Amino acid sequence: MEDEELLSLDDPRFKAAVVQLILSKDTEKAVELVSKRFKVRPPRLGIGPTKGKKIALAVYSVNANSILFSDQEYFFDPFVVLHEMYHCIRSKSGSHKGTEKNADKFALDYIDEYRRLFSRAFSFQMSKVD
Repeated sequence: MEDEELLSLDDPRFKAAVVQLILSKDTEKAVELVSKRFKVRPPRLGIGPTKGKKIALAVYSVNANSILFSDQEYFFDPFVVLHEMYHCIRSKSGSHKGTEKNADKFALDYIDEYRRLFSRAFSFQMSKVD
């Protein structure tokens, strides 16, 4: 699907598509789409040590508008990617707003929509087998 088609999807399908992109190892496109949907500048993405945050899986920097993942595993983890995107979206004003709890809820909402859509599709396919 083209970007415009994905952006025009209803919320549940858009969220499921974003999670699918991350799971398919197309994190850059997923981040770009979420950024467009929320009208924020897409953050730069990188992998490396999360400076000063040794236990963090990833860190969003407001000043650099970037997400740094501690390793490649988290670069393809929908929860981690979407958690950090929440911080990016909430920092539109130039300061970090939003809590960790809300970032978790944001990420889980996308993942729940993916699971809901996937389980419906799986149920439909199984009913065709009977």
